[in-house]
Amino acid sequence: MQSDLGQTIIDKIKNESLVPKPRWHFLLREWLVWTFGTLALIVGAASVAVMRYLAENSPWAMHSTYGQTFAGWLLLSLPYFWLFLLGLFLWLLYYNLKHTKRGYRYPMFYVALAALFASILLGLAFYTLGVGRAIDGVLGRKAPLYAHVFNPHVDFWSAPEEGRLAGLVVAHTADENTFILIDRDRGEWLVTYNPRDDSFILIGQPLRAFGTITGEQRFEAVKIMRMMSGREYFQRLGPGNGGMHRNK
Repeated sequence: MQSDLGQTIIDKIKNESLVPKPRWHFLLREWLVWTFGTLALIVGAASVAVMRYLAENSPWAMHSTYGQTFAGWLLLSLPYFWLFLLGLFLWLLYYNLKHTKRGYRYPMFYVALAALFASILLGLAFYTLGVGRAIDGVLGRKAPLYAHVFNPHVDFWSAPEEGRLAGLVVAHTADENTFILIDRDRGEWLVTYNPRDDSFILIGQPLRAFGTITGEQRFEAVKIMRMMSGREYFQRLGPGNGGMHRNK
């Protein structure tokens, strides 16, 4: 029986002119697998760095002070795009690890856990080096769908009817403790603020505020803060970028 099987294999090799693949073929495949796996790890880590940077803009403790529910905060501030990107590249990293020379030996759970841990660890290192801030800045300046896709906090802070207003300071006024702010829809707001927040009111700089609407395009701020993630996006609204327009 074994003799017949061996002869069958030999005949198949002869008839189909089969030849063994050269060693370089397997080495190239292994190199490509590791290369794509490394790229997937880097992109996944970059996603973690951006998410960590975005989180600085909307800490839960601050919102709870002003009556925001945890569920509402979570729904409005989760960076869904970056979570999806992280998940996609974690899968790619896992897929490539499983197809390395020894990857098949390890259970799926441990490979996936190792990929997640490596992405988080490297992502936090990227965040410390300023990678998250740099990526957010580039996207804020260039990405056409930045506010809707890349940074949900722009939507979160652009809700004056709910007490949250963000935009670019473009001018002081003759009235004491008031300034003009342009929101993301390029509408002008006359904002009244407490003198203790005066250090935040810099022309050409974005900010965010908690407060209430007191009239048509008027907002009374009870707390003003610097804009962190999204600052480059709001600076698009400055003079020379089509920002000096009133809402009609």
